Amino acid sequence: MPEEIAGHPAVSSRAKKLGRKAQETLLDRSYHHAAMKRLPDSWKRGRPDIVHFALMEALSTPLFIQGQLDVYVHTFGDMIISMAAGLRVPKSYFRFEGLMQGLFRDGVVKSDEGAVLMEMRKGTLADLIKEVKPGRVVGLSSAGVQSSAEQVVRKNYVDSCMFVIGGFPKGHFGDDTKALFNCTYSIEGMGLEAHVVIARILYECEKKNKREKPSQAA
Repeated sequence: MPEEIAGHPAVSSRAKKLGRKAQETLLDRSYHHAAMKRLPDSWKRGRPDIVHFALMEALSTPLFIQGQLDVYVHTFGDMIISMAAGLRVPKSYFRFEGLMQGLFRDGVVKSDEGAVLMEMRKGTLADLIKEVKPGRVVGLSSAGVQSSAEQVVRKNYVDSCMFVIGGFPKGHFGDDTKALFNCTYSIEGMGLEAHVVIARILYECEKKNKREKPSQAA
């Protein structure tokens, strides 16, 4: 929760119902619409449900289960969230919300045995790219060059490739973000939800892996 709106009645009311401090709740437009009017770029924020759907899709694929996919979330506030191999996020949104609130509070989520499941650290998308060192960085946006998911994967997923999908409800990547991409594609003649784009791209990666030697995606 951004500090500048933590004291807003819509925020404090929701926090009270959850039994948490206002600063330890997730920004969610469903509950905080009135408070979000004060925030810059509010149209890109407050949709943790999009991230939930996206993670359920990506972490359920054979590509991830077989250790051929690394998944990261980069937040509006420049935090990078890493997922442990084999992680499965709760299908219930309310359990996922609690998980993420704990992650933002503690910086880490561990299993009952003490294994790190999710970890959060400060960093920009550029920092993440430098760390991962992908062979290609591909943005997926309805404002990109028209192509198909199959063509995008065939042209770019050679050695290692980072696919970047926006987790915001509307709009496009900012210029600073687009400058980090080698290319930007649109895989449909209309806007698609993030989890649909993820499903189509990763399915094509799996098909390509079956035809060729295993590669690595992020």
